Amino acid sequence: MNFLAPWFLLGVVAITGPIVFHLIRRSARERMPFSSLLFLRPTPPRATRRRKLEHIALLLLRCLGLLLLAIGFARPFLPQSNASPPSAEAGRQMVILLDTSASMRRDDLWSKARKIAEHYLHEAGVADRVAVVTFDQQPRPLFSFAEWSAWPLGQRPTLAATRLDAVSPSWAGTHLGLALTTAAEQFSEAGGAETSGPRDVVLISDMQDGAKLDGLQGHDWPKGVRVILERVDPKHPGNAGLEILDPAADIAADVRQARARVVNTKDSSREKFQLGWNADAGAMQVYLPPGQTRTFLAPPLPTNLSSGQLHLSGGEESFDNTAYFAASELEHVTVAYFGSESANDPDQLRYYLQRAFPETSRRVVSVLSASNSLVETSLAVIPSSLDADQVTMLSGWLKSGKAALLVLTNAAAGPTLAALTGLPDIDLADAPGDYALLGDIDFTHPIFAPFSDPRFSDFSHIHFWKHRRWTIPPNLTAHVLAKFDDGAPVLTQISIGKGNLLVLAAGWNPADSQLALSSKFLPLMQTILDWSGSAAPARSQFQIGDSVPSPTSSGAPLTWQKPDEKKVVLAAGTPFTDTDLPGIYSVTMQGSVRHFAVNVPLDESRTTPLSSDDLARLGVPLQTTADVPVVKTVETKRRALQEELENRQKLWRWLIVGLLGVALVEIMLGGWLSRRVTTVEVAA
Repeated sequence: MNFLAPWFLLGVVAITGPIVFHLIRRSARERMPFSSLLFLRPTPPRATRRRKLEHIALLLLRCLGLLLLAIGFARPFLPQSNASPPSAEAGRQMVILLDTSASMRRDDLWSKARKIAEHYLHEAGVADRVAVVTFDQQPRPLFSFAEWSAWPLGQRPTLAATRLDAVSPSWAGTHLGLALTTAAEQFSEAGGAETSGPRDVVLISDMQDGAKLDGLQGHDWPKGVRVILERVDPKHPGNAGLEILDPAADIAADVRQARARVVNTKDSSREKFQLGWNADAGAMQVYLPPGQTRTFLAPPLPTNLSSGQLHLSGGEESFDNTAYFAASELEHVTVAYFGSESANDPDQLRYYLQRAFPETSRRVVSVLSASNSLVETSLAVIPSSLDADQVTMLSGWLKSGKAALLVLTNAAAGPTLAALTGLPDIDLADAPGDYALLGDIDFTHPIFAPFSDPRFSDFSHIHFWKHRRWTIPPNLTAHVLAKFDDGAPVLTQISIGKGNLLVLAAGWNPADSQLALSSKFLPLMQTILDWSGSAAPARSQFQIGDSVPSPTSSGAPLTWQKPDEKKVVLAAGTPFTDTDLPGIYSVTMQGSVRHFAVNVPLDESRTTPLSSDDLARLGVPLQTTADVPVVKTVETKRRALQEELENRQKLWRWLIVGLLGVALVEIMLGGWLSRRVTTVEVAA
């Protein structure tokens, strides 16, 4: 027997009352009349302690009455006495979604999440079906509904807990949106329409603010699915995190100078931190109020190091206080020039092309005369006609995926353009008129995209004194990127195999145009070089889960080494994808070693709890708030079932009937015993 309000059973202590009163007498057992009591003061007899109980039956009735009253108030019920065993149609389907991202490494969050997951596993009923999915950047099913159903009935929680033992938090970020939608799809894959029972997604996470919510807006949730939030909180709120920006975004930046971005959460209680290399004593002081994110120039990397660890001290948590930095290596880029003019002649194209790529600390661009091989060439510039051998070499090079810029300096370049595009002939002629201006530019193309801002999009002041006009054949795959004000093409992209040929209808030398003397020339040539595909400086900073491109596409296999000294041999050109640990990675090729760094995403440092309202606004069908712990949620459901069961049985009514019967018998017995008091008469 169970009780809905067991605290009322403390009323059984009231049984001691009748026992005490039965041990104490306050009235005389017999009465003796006297002839005259006029001059006597009435005095009640003194109560005396008796050594044995009297009227045992009356005492038992009174104790029984108090016992029935206490049990009645406790609302007893018989568990499952009138309930039928659950059917397969009433079984519950439950997907436990367990967060294993880097932020779960804080404090004791993982142990709390494990306990909540195990609690749900042990609370699963006989007809319930359970699946567990872990997630960080990607969701990973731990076991499915089918596996749960195939396990022996009594061993399901134990086998599931064994699977959980092999799971631990990773170093990756949190993609909450993808995890929730994947969990909802589990019901459809398992044939969720076959059951009429509830379908719940139990989300166990720290619900940190840096989680990605992509994919939730407008998602079509299966009918009847509810999301139960089980948020785990650290003992000490607040956090400060660190990220090193990739210097590849700025080719002019010093390859050994790191720029650190520091974030301090809104619930942090600290605002002063220290930033230094390899726990060096010469750390710089950083002031960052709670709720802000700022970028700082880190202290210089020690001269004897090409890579290092940048530490942020003074924060509440330490899982994200170390960022790894690898200095970028100097990139050598070659531009092949198919012309014979001098590089010092200011009237020729090469003079300005040579000066369009200044040397930086990250990249050196060399403009060299074209040779018999273009293997190491990133971009080819063709200012004049080509002979047959050059056309053959350049055509094969373009078809392999490279890029070239053909400048139409005169009408004699028509045969070269036709030969490169595979056409029998091209109609090319000098355009008449004094000058032309640029009229229409496609700013969506990568070459002109940096100029899309209204502050930089004005090309109307550039005069073209001479230009060539040509008609694009209908069978040629071409994209006009810029046009003159008369509609003639200025810059055209033509696909040749896997590569691309850019055709410029005028030169940038002073005799043809003002392009080389304008402020647009240098950035335009830089974007063309970057667009060619292989001229951009190689990245040295990556995040957990990123794919690292192979530094070379040909040659012997490369040996990659992880921070835990695990080595992987991959073919040249194959990207390295096993970036699951933060630290310094290395790749060995032809006797040289190149390093790159992998770090925890900065979003994992934004640990302020995410409001459940944000999920509700995105259409997530929430069932409870994240502030209700699992014990209270399950206890509420259990109590509701108990109240329903007790309401059907109503055993307290029979206890009240029994109490009334006991009270009636006690009254009758008490009256009968009171009439047994004898009166002794004394003769005069």
